[in-house]
Amino acid sequence: MTDAGHPCVQCGSPVPRNAQFCLVCGTPASAARSQSAALGSVAGQAPAAGPGSAPIDGWRPDPAVEPIREGDVLPAGYGRRVLAFLLDGVFGTVLWLVIVLPLMALGVIAFQVEDTAIAFTGPSAVLLMVASLLYPIVSLLMQALLGFSPGKALMGLRIVRLATLGKPGILAMLLRWLVVAAASLIFLIGQYVVWLSPLWDASKMSRGWHDKLAGTWVIDVKAGPNPLKARPGQLVLDEAEPAPVPDARASAPRNAAPVAPAAAPPAPPVAPPATESFAPIAHVPGFAPHGGSATAAAPASAPAADDFESTRLSGSGPVSVPAGVIVFRLDTGEVVPITRHGALGRDPVAPGGDPSDLLIALQGDTLSVSKTHLEFGLEDGRVWVSDRGSTNGSALVRGDGVELELDAGERVRVEAGDRIRVGTRVLQVEGSA
Repeated sequence: MTDAGHPCVQCGSPVPRNAQFCLVCGTPASAARSQSAALGSVAGQAPAAGPGSAPIDGWRPDPAVEPIREGDVLPAGYGRRVLAFLLDGVFGTVLWLVIVLPLMALGVIAFQVEDTAIAFTGPSAVLLMVASLLYPIVSLLMQALLGFSPGKALMGLRIVRLATLGKPGILAMLLRWLVVAAASLIFLIGQYVVWLSPLWDASKMSRGWHDKLAGTWVIDVKAGPNPLKARPGQLVLDEAEPAPVPDARASAPRNAAPVAPAAAPPAPPVAPPATESFAPIAHVPGFAPHGGSATAAAPASAPAADDFESTRLSGSGPVSVPAGVIVFRLDTGEVVPITRHGALGRDPVAPGGDPSDLLIALQGDTLSVSKTHLEFGLEDGRVWVSDRGSTNGSALVRGDGVELELDAGERVRVEAGDRIRVGTRVLQVEGSA
């Protein structure tokens, strides 16, 4: 039984007392010993683990960050939009009274009573106009910069830009307001027609004429997600169906990526296209290259440890991948279907000790890649990745170019078209047809 002397300060894995480096991430063991010695100097206290150094058995990743897709966002109901409008009217009236009544009591705003009419002239009329415009201006700025007014905030509504699902901005809100103001000039009732226009929106998104001209959309964030609170890379504008969990791979060989079974002898070689210049298959665990028997022994030059520790597939030939399965295309051209839990790194070890985990060893210049750099798996049929506390870190670059740094232990779901940066290496996330 291995004598676990100290937890690794980088990834939390047990480090044997006689080991010079962490067997998982490669962090020098001297860092763990110095930390343990400092903590053990306190009389009567056992060495305690600092931040990020919990034992591997107690390490649990954070819940996966659920992507917010455009199809998940819900339009606001018309009744709640009317209530939000009325609430803003009440707030505006209260604010006007709070400003005007004290000024009238102090004599700053003077008025004249003529028969049954009250007349304001000069500076008094200007002050009344400023007081009446104060709340509408504040409300417009709040909606432009925050996506809501006080009334909409209470009703759980937000205004977003339709193209990006982000904050609408000043110009969009001014255009939206100008459309209503211009409509009011038509028999003094045109603004009511504009306000009622969401009821007959053919797109079923409850967008009024003023929303369509300004490119805005009023959404419900009580019943649906709030894209204005999305983290970088969490918002997905192009709707994508989740990849199903392939149960046909349950009987696949342990610790080996699924590959096509041995076929009939290949036809005479044909020169590949210029864009497909990958090297031929060097070695696939359990399979002989180019039509050999699946039970043939591996070449003598391939170490036995590589058969168990890594999975390598070449991009030169077709790989049999079930429809809807996410694959990782390495920067060396190798393609690995992600069909179960596993890890990736310089010389990865199964994070939970499960020998059936899919282990992907990055070949070539791996100075920036930790021993077990990245963990991945399937959740609800979709692939997630999680940094294992690597030295040089990991990042997820979405298809629209937004880059999200991966925090250690945090699961983030990936989509086809994303790229994963592991140290200085880059993996492409692709989906099979």
